[in-house]
Amino acid sequence: MPTSVGASAPPESSPEPRHDDDHDWFTRLGNAVLTTDSRQRRTLGLLLLAALVTATVVALLVYATAIGVAQARHIGWLAGFFGIFMVGFYATIRSGLNRRFSDPTLALPQVMSAQSLIATGYAMTGPVHGATVIMLSLVMVFGMFSLRPAALRVASLYTVAVMGAVMYWCVRHQPEHYPARLELFNFALTAVVMIAISQLSGQLMDMRTRVKTQKIALEQALTHIKEMAARDELTGLPNRRRMMNLLQEHATRHARGGPRFYVCIIDLDHFKSINDSFGHAAGDAVLRAFASQAQQVLRNTDMIGRWGGEEFLLLLPETPPGEPTLGVARLRDTLAVMPASPSLPDLRVRFSAGFARYEDGEPIDQAIERADRALYAAKSAGRNRSVVL
Repeated sequence: MPTSVGASAPPESSPEPRHDDDHDWFTRLGNAVLTTDSRQRRTLGLLLLAALVTATVVALLVYATAIGVAQARHIGWLAGFFGIFMVGFYATIRSGLNRRFSDPTLALPQVMSAQSLIATGYAMTGPVHGATVIMLSLVMVFGMFSLRPAALRVASLYTVAVMGAVMYWCVRHQPEHYPARLELFNFALTAVVMIAISQLSGQLMDMRTRVKTQKIALEQALTHIKEMAARDELTGLPNRRRMMNLLQEHATRHARGGPRFYVCIIDLDHFKSINDSFGHAAGDAVLRAFASQAQQVLRNTDMIGRWGGEEFLLLLPETPPGEPTLGVARLRDTLAVMPASPSLPDLRVRFSAGFARYEDGEPIDQAIERADRALYAAKSAGRNRSVVL
């Protein structure tokens, strides 16, 4: 509505916050830091988590210098080494150079480097050096989720060896802060913890293997169940529900520019007399033989499913090679010279077929109804023929 002269214009509304832009910004930042590759992101995520823990430890060591139990120069060197360690591994993984190694996660080098730096910190922290022993265990716990048991045993042995050497050096050069008896206790405790973690790693790997095996088995069972739910048990063809889904998918594809298709319903002529004369086992054999021949004769693009009883539904796209209706004609000719089943060499299978060409935008049920009317017309005209509506 136009505004009258002299009327005050309505105040402009304040812009809405752009939450989507914020989300996109965080996404771009995450991709820039962690890459878009899922495996690389997982590896970098673990490294950054380790960096966060390391930063916390460095902060505690800085506090130790503030209360006078550690030398600032030593802690500064240690923090610098930790920084170089983290930046070096981050650059290697972020650049993709880690893919050249047999273990792209570089878990073993990371664990061994971390343990070396912690052992160095053990020698630098004087009166509070016992606190660094906890970090050895924390690093190994991280390793349990990244390393195989054999590699974790190597890391454990390395940790025990390097800590033994550092403790021996500390006892010789700083006995006032590193008494021999206390260091012997710390060494024994470190060795026991490393051995325990190695054993737990093996058990954890066994559990992960069992869980993975169970997951694969469950996925296979689910796939089999889905397949069974979409297949006719007798003929192995897609069942009615599956064919309805396929028809709807093709209708949607056609609406987006895909090929048009025909719906065809086939009914085996005088099938009830086969059951009555030869038994239901013979009737089942005829149904299986028909399904097998149809799959061999029809085009690769054609799809056939069991619609119910002796009726079958075909989805026939208008794509090369040949016209959609020709495949059904070939199937009729093939069945005219072939036995209905090995147990009935003299019996021939004949069928009536009704075709409906799918029209733009019509419901699938409507196309099926037209095919069904065409089938009824084929039966009324004497059977063993096809009618297109």
